[in-house]
Amino acid sequence: MVLYIIITAVVLFMGYFVNTRYKLHNTPGVKTAVLSRQEMLNKTLLFAIFFILFALSALRIGIGNDYWEYRYQFLYISGGEREVSYEIGFRYVVLFVQKIFGSEDYRVTFGLFSFLTCLFFIKGVYDNAEWFFYSLFLFMANGFYFMSYSNVRYYFAFAIVIYAMKYVFEKKYVAFVLWILFAATFHKTVLLVIPAFLIAYFWRWNKKNVWLIPVAAAALFFGKIPIRWLLFKFYPFYEGDAILDTGSVSYMNMAKCGAILVFCLIFFKIVKNNKKAYMFFNLNLAALLLYCFATYVPELSRVCYYMIMGHVFLIPIVLMGIEDKKKRYLWTALITTAYVGYYLVFLWNGYDPYVMFLPYLTWLFVG
Repeated sequence: MVLYIIITAVVLFMGYFVNTRYKLHNTPGVKTAVLSRQEMLNKTLLFAIFFILFALSALRIGIGNDYWEYRYQFLYISGGEREVSYEIGFRYVVLFVQKIFGSEDYRVTFGLFSFLTCLFFIKGVYDNAEWFFYSLFLFMANGFYFMSYSNVRYYFAFAIVIYAMKYVFEKKYVAFVLWILFAATFHKTVLLVIPAFLIAYFWRWNKKNVWLIPVAAAALFFGKIPIRWLLFKFYPFYEGDAILDTGSVSYMNMAKCGAILVFCLIFFKIVKNNKKAYMFFNLNLAALLLYCFATYVPELSRVCYYMIMGHVFLIPIVLMGIEDKKKRYLWTALITTAYVGYYLVFLWNGYDPYVMFLPYLTWLFVG
């Protein structure tokens, strides 16, 4: 636990000196071959942050609730004697790595996905953040990085989403869709991102359509049977699973989404004048509805995380937009305190067998 706190502190210390705000004032389309001092500093610090996170992930052994399960699945993929439910992209990457390094050295496969996942994480946060330091703080405090030690396929797809969503803001929709389709070859759940993000980007609330919120809540609440039927067409092995299909309620995520909704409504003027913030606002609302009225969806958080990862970018945008300096400092302090508390509770629960990213073990010293 202490190691993770130190790593987080070091990463945030370096992230503090990464400046993304200057990009907002640059003349669009004007580029020079010579990097400015700030750009060079940014690139150096980003590489250092990436390397630390990548190394910590790649050097782990037995860390993550499904680490050894993945190890066995690697063998099943190479042996071809047992059907593996993993998506085709993941299977071919595993086969490619095993063809070069052999099927026994599973650490190389984990290392490759650590490299790619951390690369898309950091690149995505940097490209989409308007206040990099605070977005990085929220990214780490939410536990997205440490949770990537488990569910390797999912978090690789999740990292691609963080990177690819910039194409929505740049109106390069074809590029966005292609990246998501690529991510779907590693985890099919990511396909819902295409309609969810595009609708959230273009949708605007007004008095004439706000009635759709209670209608959506009712549809989720009463639509349990057809929704589950549709879901199990994609993931039939989830049905009745003693771990995945439990109908558990995530009160913590409900509270987070609800609190952020209230925060954004207080400063809604800032949200509605920023297209990026409005999209994340809509995604947060969708996640809140799902957490409250669709608890019957197996592994609901895997669906909602695609939406609530927008908190990493939404909160800094709103904080930066608060004109009153005292209010801005007060809200920044309150939110920072809340997330530090959440982060510490998250780490404390890291010993839980369902999560199991603590204690940290590395193959440098174990086996």
